[in-house]
Amino acid sequence: MRKIVFIIGLFFSVHLVFSQNLVVTGGDYFTSDPLIDISHHLDVKNVALYPINVICTKTIISSPNGLPSWAGASYCFAGNCYSTSSTAPSNSAVLDPGQSFSYQNNDLDAFSGYYTPGGTLGNTVVEYCFSDQNNPTDKSCVTITYEISNNTTGLDEFTKRNEFYPNPARGIVNFEYEFSNSAELVIIDVLGKEITNIELINKGTKKINISNLPKGIYFGNVIIGQDIVEVKKLIIR
Repeated sequence: MRKIVFIIGLFFSVHLVFSQNLVVTGGDYFTSDPLIDISHHLDVKNVALYPINVICTKTIISSPNGLPSWAGASYCFAGNCYSTSSTAPSNSAVLDPGQSFSYQNNDLDAFSGYYTPGGTLGNTVVEYCFSDQNNPTDKSCVTITYEISNNTTGLDEFTKRNEFYPNPARGIVNFEYEFSNSAELVIIDVLGKEITNIELINKGTKKINISNLPKGIYFGNVIIGQDIVEVKKLIIR
């Protein structure tokens, strides 16, 4: 798993931000090459003595020229996912005193960030702010930098090409993959419910029927052994 972590967080650093009542922790610098998506997570903790209705707001600070409109930064929080073009505040989720929203604990309300390079080199800087819906001045913000370059080294063989296409998709979607041995592709919805499980062996393309799935955002977890080594976003329209 060491090389896998290298892909999505080459210059990983732990970022800790304090506000009066919210504490946010997680990585703030990630790098990849132009064909590999980035996924990461932030934990949000309530240090107040009362429940807080937490919302998340995304602000694009800078992005490279030529970045496609469908590429860039997206995220999921409070049980919903928000596209690269979305800048409105998220839905709220109640965080009890002393509790955390944590991806590691399989919390459905936890924050997951995603970056799709869209074949574009350069840095994108995004600010995510978590605030009390009833007191917007009480907030914690984290600035995330995504560096996309052709200089990423130490990539495992499984990262040669594993992609959904077309994406967004409708009716049928293809998943192109290449592995040294075998893997699994588990497609889940935004609530973590498993939709389908597909075995992947060596190299090829799987055609997946998605005609019976509602429109929305889904995720393809690529699993080798017991580890999720990649997360690919799939948009069904």
